Amino acid sequence: MALRVQTQIAGDVFILLCGGRIVFGDEGAVLRERVVSMLAGTPKIVVNLQGVEYIDSGGLGILVGLSVSAKNRCGELKLVSPNQRLKELLRRTSLDTIFRVYGKNEDAIAAFHKQVA
Repeated sequence: MALRVQTQIAGDVFILLCGGRIVFGDEGAVLRERVVSMLAGTPKIVVNLQGVEYIDSGGLGILVGLSVSAKNRCGELKLVSPNQRLKELLRRTSLDTIFRVYGKNEDAIAAFHKQVA
C-alpha cells in the first residue's frame, strides 16, 4: 500500500496524517518532500502514524533526517500514535530517545506550546 499523507494546520504547527507504508524509495520521498517544504513555514511538525502499517529501515532513516532538519531550524518533529510494532522498533533501535511520542495530536501540539513558555 502506497504512503498517503494528508496535511492539517493547528496554529503554527503542521500535522501530517500518514497512512500506508513509510519505506525507502518513492514512497518515503513523498513524506520527505512534504516536510521539507513545510519547514520553510514552521519547524514544528507532528507526524501522526496511526494509519502506518509498515516502516522499514529507510523509513526510519527518513524520520531521523527530518527530525534533524527540524532541529536545525530550532524546531522538532514529534510522532503521534505509532502502532505497537513501531513503538517496539523505536525502542530496540534507541530512537525512542530521539523522538517524543504522543497518543494524540492535541498532546503533541500542547507540548510545543509548553516548550515556549
